[in-house]
Amino acid sequence: MEKYSWNAEDYKQHSKGQQKWARELIARLKLKGTEDILDMGCGDGKVTAEIANYVPNGSVVGIDNSTSMIEIARKNYPTGGEHPNLSFMFMDAMSLSFHEKFDIVFSNASLHWVKNHRPVLEGLYRSLKPKGRVFLEMGDKGNAEGVLAVLRDLQQNQV
Repeated sequence: MEKYSWNAEDYKQHSKGQQKWARELIARLKLKGTEDILDMGCGDGKVTAEIANYVPNGSVVGIDNSTSMIEIARKNYPTGGEHPNLSFMFMDAMSLSFHEKFDIVFSNASLHWVKNHRPVLEGLYRSLKPKGRVFLEMGDKGNAEGVLAVLRDLQQNQV
């Protein structure tokens, strides 16, 4: 992902739209409560914490490439606090370091900031356990076209 200078406090105050979209996406996850989930582009962590409530016997890892976002997420949702199954990591979606760790990769309103989707999607697939699922939501008209093209190419080449 390209590095942006985010104002995490401002985002926290003005991200109601993103939270609404996330809730619609979360409803489609049909969670059992035991899943391990990656929230890619977790921002201030409020959506990630909400997901953690649905998987009390699973885990949720939120990643973001903005240090200010990760700092505020860790401050608002500390490890071992109300959500013991929740953690946050500073990580760029273009260089995911996970291997078959997650049942679900979730991303809401963040991948439209990515210019080169191929390394993100390759890392996403490496991060999934066998039979893992992907749930992506991107804002703005036409933003999914690039992602869909890469997915078709990856499917044809069986990455």
